[in-house]
Amino acid sequence: MPDPTPAAAVRLRGISLRHGRTEALRDISLDIAADVVTGLVGRNGAGKTSLLRVIADFEPRHRGTVEAFGRVMLTSDRWAAAADQSVASMIGHLRRTQPGFDADRAHELLSRFGVPARAGVLRLSRGQASAAQVSLALASRAPITLLDEPHLGLDAPSRDLFAALVVEELQTHPRTIVISTHLIDETAPLFERLIVLDAGRVVADDDVDTLLGRWVRVQGSEARMAGVPLLQPERLGGRVTGIVERTILDAVGADGARVSSLSVQELAGVLPLASHPSPQEAS
Repeated sequence: MPDPTPAAAVRLRGISLRHGRTEALRDISLDIAADVVTGLVGRNGAGKTSLLRVIADFEPRHRGTVEAFGRVMLTSDRWAAAADQSVASMIGHLRRTQPGFDADRAHELLSRFGVPARAGVLRLSRGQASAAQVSLALASRAPITLLDEPHLGLDAPSRDLFAALVVEELQTHPRTIVISTHLIDETAPLFERLIVLDAGRVVADDDVDTLLGRWVRVQGSEARMAGVPLLQPERLGGRVTGIVERTILDAVGADGARVSSLSVQELAGVLPLASHPSPQEAS
C-alpha cells in the first residue's frame, strides 16, 4: 500500500531557541507537508514567529537541524529597507535576487490591494505594509512561502482579498504555504493541516478534518455528564457544557447529551489544554 504520510517540504528535528532567559522553542521535531496550506496557531508568545524565522534561516542561534526542500520566502513585520526606499525598488531587488520572482504579478497584487508601488516602504500604514508584504511573498513564487500574521492592519475587504489571492496562487503555482495568524476562523477555510504551538512546544500537528473530528462540544444534565472528563466545563441551570474527545465520550457514554462540532478557533484554544489539563479543566 502507498505511504499515506505526505511528503515533507520542511523537516525539523530537535529545534530549540532561546531569547535571553526565554525559551522560545523547545525540542520541536516535525515535518511540514509539501504542497498544502498549513495553519500555524497558538497564543501570543507561543513561538510561531520564532519557528518561521528558524525555517527561513533567520535565527542562527537555534539548536537542532532544519531541512528545507526548496527556496523559502518569509514575510516580516519589519522592512529591511532604507528610509527612502520604495516598494517598487524592493520589487526590483527581489527580481534580481530571487529566482522565479514575478515582478509583474507583484505590481498586479499591489494594485488590487490599493497600495501604490512608488510609496516609501517605511511610510506605509500597518495595513498597507501587510498587503505589500503579502503581495511580494505571493509574487515570489517561492516553493515554501511563510506568511507571518498577514492580516495585521487589513480591513475586512482586504482580508477577503487575501484569501482569494492565496487560492489564485495555489491554482496557478502550487506550493507549500504556512500561515501564522490570530484570525483563525477567517483563515481556517484555507487550512488543510494545523500545527498548534503552546509555550514553544508542538501540541498538535495533523489534518484539520482529523482534528475537528476528534474533539466535540457536549452538553447535558449534571447526571449525564458525571464521569465525563470535560475540558472548559461550564455549569448553568443544572446543565453542564464542555469539550471532550469523541472516543472518550463514546467510551463513557452520555445518552441524551447534545453533541456539536467545534470551530477551528475553538479547537486551537482547547488543544493546549488537552496536552496538560489542570484538575479544574478536566473535572
